[in-house]
Amino acid sequence: MEDIPIVREFQDVFPANLPGMPPDREIEFVVPLLTSLKISSMLEKITSLKVQSNIVSSEIHSLNFDPSCPYQLAFYLDDGWSGVLNINTLTITHMHCPPPAWLEGVDMSLSRSTRKPSWLPTCSIYAVGSLSGAGIYLLDFRPNANSACHVDFDEEQESNSKGHIGTIQNKFVPASQNVVACATHPLNGTLISGTKVRLYKSILSR
Repeated sequence: MEDIPIVREFQDVFPANLPGMPPDREIEFVVPLLTSLKISSMLEKITSLKVQSNIVSSEIHSLNFDPSCPYQLAFYLDDGWSGVLNINTLTITHMHCPPPAWLEGVDMSLSRSTRKPSWLPTCSIYAVGSLSGAGIYLLDFRPNANSACHVDFDEEQESNSKGHIGTIQNKFVPASQNVVACATHPLNGTLISGTKVRLYKSILSR
């Protein structure tokens, strides 16, 4: 026992007849996987989307929680699609499916570059660089059916409704080059977008 440093240092704490120390043993920490979800399978359940698009499995490039709505988890896919997963109901509530890069004649090697989208801090707007053009999409991901990207959004009904003033349309902000990353200031909402060679600053107003 005298060879054990901690016992030797605190001899007045350990009894003289201490029989020994517990043997060393490995402790395995296991974090259980609570839920496993496949985005492509969930997209196939959205009838309006399945009718219009060929849904294939794509790599997830980015996941971000909405700072103004904690149950909204935005995802950004390899093919340029963006959407929102409601983590309370485990359903996809919003989708944005831009034209594929090859349709616009864009270099596919560039379109596969990892992009970093960003939430605006207070209004559930998601900023993401376009795959098929030089600029940024500002996507309306507000947590209600009036959102222009909501899977239950009815454009005709909204245009005929007296309350259509609350609808925010998606916007495209052009840039001189393809945007690969976006970041927003957490307090004032200033949007910084980066290309491979420069940064752009935008002051956005609601």
